[in-house]
Amino acid sequence: MVPCSMRFAAVFKQLGENNVGLLALGHKWAKRISNGRGNNAAALLHPHESGMSAPNKILVVDDNPVVLLGVSELLRSAGLDVMEARNGAETLRLARQHQPDLVLLDVVLPDTNGVELCRRFKADPELQFLFVVLLSSLETSTGSKVAGLDAGADGYIARPIENRELLAKVQALLRIQRAEAALRRAHDGLEHRVQERTAELARANDALRAMSLRLVEVQEQERRFIARELHDETGQVLTGLKMVVDQAVLGAPEPVRAQLNQAVELIDQLIGRVRSLSLELRPQMLDDLGLLVALEWHFKRYTQQTGIRVDFQRTEVARRLPTTLETAIYRIAQEALTNVARHAGVKEVIVRLWLDAERVGLQVEDKGTGLVVEAALAARNSSGLSGMRERAELLGGDFTLDSKLGEGTRLTVELPLLAGGPAPSTNGGSQ
Repeated sequence: MVPCSMRFAAVFKQLGENNVGLLALGHKWAKRISNGRGNNAAALLHPHESGMSAPNKILVVDDNPVVLLGVSELLRSAGLDVMEARNGAETLRLARQHQPDLVLLDVVLPDTNGVELCRRFKADPELQFLFVVLLSSLETSTGSKVAGLDAGADGYIARPIENRELLAKVQALLRIQRAEAALRRAHDGLEHRVQERTAELARANDALRAMSLRLVEVQEQERRFIARELHDETGQVLTGLKMVVDQAVLGAPEPVRAQLNQAVELIDQLIGRVRSLSLELRPQMLDDLGLLVALEWHFKRYTQQTGIRVDFQRTEVARRLPTTLETAIYRIAQEALTNVARHAGVKEVIVRLWLDAERVGLQVEDKGTGLVVEAALAARNSSGLSGMRERAELLGGDFTLDSKLGEGTRLTVELPLLAGGPAPSTNGGSQ
């Protein structure tokens, strides 16, 4: 490595040996750096003593070659890896190429202002985390310092400054830079772990949602199977039993005939109960004829059982919906009407059904007693509200409940058509 004093001599020779004052200043700085003269830079900031495994990279920027060389040799004598730049363009190139740990940036440069250059650093995604310290012997007022710090500078040093103080400030700034870099790495690591955990949670939620949907499908399949067994097998057996008893009544003596007639009545009640159970489990027309037919049938049956008239308002539904959606809409309508009969105290309820290119919607509205929405949703009791909401959310839909005490309740569900899979064949049924 070229001795420091020789480098200074070369610089001053380029500036002109006839400049006696500048030459004397250069020799004075070279002698101070070579001999230490009480500031022992290497002892103040040495890589081993500061715990660094490799020298920190410092980019020194100054258009004055004397100052640039003096500061650079001072930092090199302290064991630092120093790069030099004399203008803004060179500074940007070296910063992008080497990503220094610290930039000592002169405020006044030939092609730009150090404050503006600092602002460019902080706005550049590649350079925004550079640790930038502004230096100036001209712009030393409080306003200048505030402007530099507002531009994103991490420090502002006014010159002239003793070598020992400059090295001490550089040491302190490097400690801060290392601490910030460690925090940034810890933050990035935490963000990465959070993203991983979020992705894992999303996958778990997707798996849980798929499992829940599968459970609902299995439940509906079991309902369908049991309903058909009740209707076809049990219903036929009971019908056959009734025919046998009816035949027995014809030839039985009077006392036995009365008992057989009672048996016939009980069989009729049992047949009616089995048929009702079969329909409540899953009406066969929902599978065979589709949602609209099943809803209209259910509304008529509901009115007969409760005395509550259903005003059914709907858009044109010219095709079958996916089975999952038809089942969900039917079950939600069924549960919502049950709540109206139990709690609303009305003689009429409005049911709206609509379909567009992307979603199918259902709304059940009454003008009855109303309820406290938050309490009703939190109760998770026999009202079935939580079940309706969960069924809608499983299909990626929206569930809304609006109500005021004494003014009625409006329940709205919208489900995406893509959530239900393929639609069943019409099987000759008309919607």
